[in-house]
Amino acid sequence: MSASGPILVTGATGFFGGNLARELVSSGERVRVLVRGGRRPIALDGLACEVAEGDIRDERALAGAVRGCRQVYHAAASIAMWCRDRSGFEEVRDVNVGGTRRLLRAAAEARVERVVHVSTVDAIGLAPPGRIADESTDWPPGRLATPYAITKREAEAVALSADVPTVVVNPCFMLGPLDSKPSSGRLLLPLIHGPVVVCPRHGGNNFVDVRDAVAGTIAAMAVGRPGERYILGHANMTYRELFAGALRVLGRHAVLLPLPSPCLLAAGYAMEAAGRLTGREPRLPLELARLASADHYYDSGKAIRELRLPQTPIEVALRDAFAWYRSAKAGSEQRTTIEGRETE
Repeated sequence: MSASGPILVTGATGFFGGNLARELVSSGERVRVLVRGGRRPIALDGLACEVAEGDIRDERALAGAVRGCRQVYHAAASIAMWCRDRSGFEEVRDVNVGGTRRLLRAAAEARVERVVHVSTVDAIGLAPPGRIADESTDWPPGRLATPYAITKREAEAVALSADVPTVVVNPCFMLGPLDSKPSSGRLLLPLIHGPVVVCPRHGGNNFVDVRDAVAGTIAAMAVGRPGERYILGHANMTYRELFAGALRVLGRHAVLLPLPSPCLLAAGYAMEAAGRLTGREPRLPLELARLASADHYYDSGKAIRELRLPQTPIEVALRDAFAWYRSAKAGSEQRTTIEGRETE
C-alpha cells in the first residue's frame, strides 16, 4: 500500500457523505467512493473522484473498494426509521451492522491505516429529562427504538472492537446544502411555501451545520483517539425555535401551529397503520411521533476541545440549505423530490 493511496468514502451519495467527499477532494485528497449500480447521484455531480461499484453487503466488492486505500470513512447506512415486519428490520441490520463488520474486516486485511466510523447521536441515546447527553450517556432502554437507532448502536459496538484503528463520530441533526435524498429537508421543505407550519409543542434537537460535522470528521481521522466517540453538534434548540429561525431566514410570515403530544401520537398511529397496509414507510411512524416531543440535547464539548469542531451559526446552515434546495429545483436536479429516500 502506497502512502499516496486513495481515501475510501462509503455513503458518498448521501447528505453527509456527499459533503465529506467534496471537502476531501477540494483539499487535494485522492478520493474513491463506493456507489451501488453505477449511479451518479446529485451528491457526486461534477466531483473528480474514483468510483468503485458495489454494495456494502458484498464482501468481494468491499475488498476491491478498500484495496490500496490508506484511510476509510464509513458513512453508508440504512436510515430506516420504521420497518413493516421483522424481515425488514433484519435487512436494515444487515446493512448497518453486517455492512460495518464486512467493511472493517476488509479494511484490516488491506492494512488500512485508520477508519472513521460515522455513527449518529441516536446510537448514544437520550439523557434523562432535564439533562444533556454526552459521550458517556448510557443507552436508555426503550427510549430510542427505531430500526436506525438500534442497528447503528450495534454497528458502533462493532466499530469500537475492530482490528483496525477506528474512531467513531456521532453527528447530531445536520442542516445545510447537498441534501438530495432529502434528509433534514423533510423537516425544512414545508417551510418554503406552507402558510401554516406544524411543529411539536414540546421537544427539540441539537442542530449542526453539515460542513462543521464534516470538518469534525476529518479532524477525527487526523487527531481523534481510536476507540473513542465524538459528538458533532452545535445548538440545542426547540423545534419551534428552529422553525422560527428558518422563517426569518426565508423572510416569510407563516403561522406556526404547535401540536401537543397526543395529537402527534394519534397521527403516528394512523400513519403507521396505513404503512402496514401499503408497505410504504409512513411520513411519521409511531416511534418518531413519540420521540418528537422529547429533548434530543447533546454536549459537543469533547469534539470542540479535541477536534476543534467549528460552531457555525445555525442561521448560516439554514440559509445555505434553502439556497441549495431552490437551486436544485431550478436546475431540474431534484430527481423525484429531490431523489427519494433510500440507503445512503
